[in-house]
Amino acid sequence: MFELSFYLIFAVVTGLVTFIIIPRNLYKKFFLYGLLFGGIGDSVLASIFHFMGLLNYKNLGLTSIFGIFSFWTPVAWTFYFMIFFYFLPVRKYFLVPYILIFVALNYSVGMVMSQSGLYELVGGYKYVQPFVFLIWCSLSAWVFHKGEHRIMI
Repeated sequence: MFELSFYLIFAVVTGLVTFIIIPRNLYKKFFLYGLLFGGIGDSVLASIFHFMGLLNYKNLGLTSIFGIFSFWTPVAWTFYFMIFFYFLPVRKYFLVPYILIFVALNYSVGMVMSQSGLYELVGGYKYVQPFVFLIWCSLSAWVFHKGEHRIMI
């Protein structure tokens, strides 16, 4: 039962955190960035790696989208990236450690999910996955900063 409800629980918890910490007047902006880089980004990456045979989600139940990933996975990534962008540092000095911490967090959660049988990393992808997260988070942060015109040295 836990396997079937994990994605929903994770999405609800991260969603509640965004409602608590992100001010109402800024919520729409962070939601749009989160949707673009989190929800859509996850859907694209999960689909690509699924069709390459490197990533297989398991225990999707009724929320399966074409057998590739759960409906709740992109929802959770949307909220997750909202938190990522909300706390994203302005100064470059803090930006690199911040991104590395989030990459480590992403990878750690992924390993826990993999060990729990929620998805399977095929072949050497478990060694490549941190670099995928690094590129994903770095590109997202760069686009966000360019969109906000607020990079400080």
